[in-house]
Order: sequence, then C-alpha cells, then structure tokens
Amino acid sequence: MASITAGPEFHTAPPPGASSASTIEQDAPALLELYRESPGLHIYTASSANYEALNRINDRSITTLPVATVRPTNETEVSTAVRYISQKGLTLAIRNSGVDQGGRSRAFGPKDVSLDVRSMDKIVLSADRREATIEGGVSGGNLVKFLDNYGLTTPTAFSTTVGYVGWACGGGYSTLNGIMGLGVDNILAGRVVLADGRIMGTDDANCDPDLLWALRGGGAGIVGVVTSLRVRVYRRPDCLAGNIVFPLAEMPQIAQKLNELYAWKKPGKFAGDAAIINPAGQGALFSLLFFWALEEDRSDLDEAKEYLERVLQFGTVIVNTAEESEFSVVIPFLMGHIGKTDRKLATPYKFLLSIPTPVLYQDLIHARKTVSVSGWSEELGRIISEPMPTPTTVIIMHDSHGAGTRTSGSNIMENAAFLNREPHLMFGFFASASPNDQEGWKKSQAWAERLLENVTKAGLAMPQRYINFSKPLKGDGLGYYGAQGLIRIKAIKNRLDPANLFAKSTPDLTEA
Repeated sequence: MASITAGPEFHTAPPPGASSASTIEQDAPALLELYRESPGLHIYTASSANYEALNRINDRSITTLPVATVRPTNETEVSTAVRYISQKGLTLAIRNSGVDQGGRSRAFGPKDVSLDVRSMDKIVLSADRREATIEGGVSGGNLVKFLDNYGLTTPTAFSTTVGYVGWACGGGYSTLNGIMGLGVDNILAGRVVLADGRIMGTDDANCDPDLLWALRGGGAGIVGVVTSLRVRVYRRPDCLAGNIVFPLAEMPQIAQKLNELYAWKKPGKFAGDAAIINPAGQGALFSLLFFWALEEDRSDLDEAKEYLERVLQFGTVIVNTAEESEFSVVIPFLMGHIGKTDRKLATPYKFLLSIPTPVLYQDLIHARKTVSVSGWSEELGRIISEPMPTPTTVIIMHDSHGAGTRTSGSNIMENAAFLNREPHLMFGFFASASPNDQEGWKKSQAWAERLLENVTKAGLAMPQRYINFSKPLKGDGLGYYGAQGLIRIKAIKNRLDPANLFAKSTPDLTEA
C-alpha cells in the first residue's frame, strides 16, 4: 500500500486580500523587507480586507490587533518569517484555532506579529496505516474525519475546531485516553522551526536530545514553531456512546454514585468525561458523556449496556442519547447551539460530532480556572452543584485513567514532560459573559474563584496544573512540569530559545 495524502477538502487556503508592498510600507514598515525577501508569503496588515475577522479569537476582552498577521503555507516560509521577526526584535504569537484558554495564541500590540499556521494543514497517512504526519495547522476534527474514512482513529480534542498540535503538545485529553493514552503519548516525532530559522526534526542525528520530551507535554511553541508531528493511529472502534443529562441539583448523589461505580469497575475502554451547562439560563444540567469503545467483535456490548444501565440509575434522566437503536434527539445546549445525533452504534468521529460545543468567536469575555482532583466524591458534587452565574458559563471535566495514566513504568517523566500520571479528574471552570454585562461578568469571575477555593479548602486539589486550561501566572511552570521537569524545560529553553522569542507560548519558568 502507498501513503495517502488528505484531499483539498481538508485544506484551508490563505484568504484573499493579502497586503501589497505599498500597504505594508504604510501599515507595518518593519515587515517590508520580509515581504521583499519572501514575496509569496501572505502578510495581512490593518488595511487588509477582513483583517479584524482574520484575527478574531475566542475572548473578546482582547481588542488590540497585532501589527500584522503572517500566514505561511510551508515550512520554508515559517523559517523565513521566524528568523526575520527574531532579527528585527519583533515579538510573535503562534496562532491556529485561536481558542487557547490562556491567551498564548494572541498577538496584540505595536511590535506583535501573529504567525497564523492554519493554512499548513496537510495530513499524510503512512503506507502501513499505523502513523499519520500532520502539519501544524491541522484541526483535530479534520484529522479524525480523515482517519475515519479509512477505518482508523487517534485521540483528539472533544471540540473538532481545536488545533491538534496545541492540544497534543499540552497534554491531550479525549474519550480514547483509557485505551490509547493521552495526546502526548501518541507523538512519535516532530519538526520545529527555531528562533534563528533553523529547522530541527526529532529524527535528525543532530537534534537536541530533549526536544521530543518537551513536545510531549511542554506545550506547543515552547522552543519554536511546530510545523509537523508524526503520531500513532489505531483501528477505529465502534462505540456505545452518547450524552446522559441529569439535573445539577442531584450532583452530590450522582458524584457519590460515580465514586462507587468506579470503585467497583472502571474499564479503560470507558470514558466518563462530563460537563455542567446552563442552556439559555433555564436551569443547570450535568451532562455525562458516556463512551465505551467496543472490542472489534463487539463481544463486550452486553457489558457496556450493563454499565450504561447502572449509570442511568444515578438520578433523574432528562436526556439519554446513549442508545443502540437508531433514533434522533435534539438538545438545546450552550449558547443556543443544537446538538443532534442520528445513528446506531457510533464511531469516535460521529460521537464527536454529536457533542454540542460553543460557537467560536462570539461576543463574550472569559475567565477560567483549573484544578485536578483524584476522583469523584459527594463533597466534590456539593461544591460544583452551585448555581451557574450566566447561561454561557460552563464546567468541563476530563477523566484520566487506564492507558492515559501510565506510559512505560518507572521512566514516565523520561518519556514526556506531561506531569500528572495519577488517575484524576481535570476540571476547567469557564466563566463568561457579554462585554456589556458587567454584573454577569463580576458574578462569573467570583464563581470561578469560589469553586477553585472551595475545592482547595476541602483538600481535594492535586498540585498539578493543566496548561491547555490555564491562564499564564507567575511561577506557573512548576505546576505544569514539577521541580525536575522545570529544570529540564529551562535548560532546553536556554539552548534553543535563549532570547525567549517564544515567550507567549511558554509558562513562567521562574520558581514560585
């Protein structure tokens, strides 16, 4: 068999309206020499059509735009742009989907350049169908959709719009973690453009010995622009999957019953990720994403059904889409989004499509807090059952167990920078409100702070943090990497990015 390259339907070309030399000279004269050096490179400045839309991100509290957006289409253009930006003393942020929770993809200010890699989105499936090479701008949704066509899959984010590289290099939770590991566990190799324009591949003989380790959990862009990753792919399992929705008021008893269920049995093939939502302000709900990846011969279907029946006894079931028979259910979820499913047994890709997700780039401002706990308990259920402050506020819960909590035994930290390998629940408290709703904004911020404080006061919080759900804070690198990991990260930064060009992508590496 030959390798397969994804077709044009998986490619997003640079938008029309790139700036001319005269426009760049007027709007961003510092980039004029870059334009002349690489005339095929797409550069967009303030006078470009739809410039604001091109730079739209998921948090509207940021209103200042970068001096320019550079949209490369290949690794050579990335190298030229990065070297130039570094030499001219400019700063940059690496942007893919623009939904990074901590703002690391945002460039704004008189010297900031946005390096937008969304048109670098090639996907190549290996001839043996065991690996895929993906460029830095590929979304998780496009990757898993492409693989689905060939009966394959790999762990990806719950939202199909999230950029794969940022998700995987930061950790990478998914419904498949229990049997396939985290996103970081599936990174086999990568290529990175360094601040001086050099291209370094982890398969190269002269590669820095810590580069692959850093890509596996250090965060995307920590020492350079990730232009491609080579990742594992797997046989696509069928799954018994869907959303089971309960009233939030029943959260304490549900949390206790989840604790009891998992103490009895928690197979790796089951994923119990969840969300708390407040659709249209009509009353908060607890939505458990029931997902059971079946054996190839479906011999465990009855076991999966039994597990589902136990979950359905937890409380008052408002909605249950985890059915084997064909059906159609419509659920109003976040921000008026409609989630619709119509299937028999699902595939991971079809299940992802059924998960209602917020519309991108809405007129909202955000605050976010994150904490990990070792497991469910009645006390935890009481804390998170507090009424939601606004209809757009949400709690996301990712459950890590099975293959996602182990690699190869005692050398866990030798393989990946990702720190938290104990079984745990990772929470994201995402508060949001309209920019003109000051009261809702204050309530949202206070709510997120209060939940984090209450989880911590109860002694439930683990010391580890999750980079993809966090806003940068002073000394936060210690919480992502641990003491030894922090030393190692700082050393590779000193070797490969001594001037800290990629500061926006990097946690604070001082010790708190």
